[in-house]
Amino acid sequence: MANREQITLLKSSIARWNIWRDSNPHIQPDFDRVDFNGINLSNANLRKANFQMALLNGANLQGANLTKAFFAGSDLRGANLSETDCQGMKLNDADLEGCIFRQSNLRNIDFSDRDLRDIDFSEADLRKADLRKSNLEKVKFFKADLRKTLFTEANLTEAYLSSAWMQGTNLQRANLSKTVLRYTINLTPAQIQSAKIDRNTKVPQYLKIHWTSETDFHCEEKSG
Repeated sequence: MANREQITLLKSSIARWNIWRDSNPHIQPDFDRVDFNGINLSNANLRKANFQMALLNGANLQGANLTKAFFAGSDLRGANLSETDCQGMKLNDADLEGCIFRQSNLRNIDFSDRDLRDIDFSEADLRKADLRKSNLEKVKFFKADLRKTLFTEANLTEAYLSSAWMQGTNLQRANLSKTVLRYTINLTPAQIQSAKIDRNTKVPQYLKIHWTSETDFHCEEKSG
């Protein structure tokens, strides 16, 4: 059950809230079902906080510490989570429509089988994150660290992955139709070959696609 004193303190002053958290490191804040729509919680220490079913529509969480925070069933539509530390964060059934995760630490996060259309993950650290079977249509991964990220059977139609790190990224059966892969780093022919592409997929200049039919292709590294 939500703690009224904690709610009042958090809403009144982030500075005082952070001091209180430093003095009480073992307390896990409880904001179950609290209405935080449009609130400014930038740079707040929200480590291990419980936001189950909370309303955070349009909230500003930029720079917040969200490690091991619990957002199951919460409304995060349009929330700004840029530059946040999200390691160990739980997002089960949370509504993430229009969220911004620029430069956020999302290592090992489970985003599998989710509708994540139009989310901005630019420059985010998504190493070893699980995005299998998710709808990532038009998602921005510009300069994102996608090393060993799982995209198995994900829909990346029209996604923007320019300049992303792709070493060890699993693209098995991922839909890369109209996907922008220009300037991606360490992308291999084997990764492309394991995915589904079309003639509008933009691969980096060091790779070449040879089309053998309307749907079949062979990818190789350019010589020289």
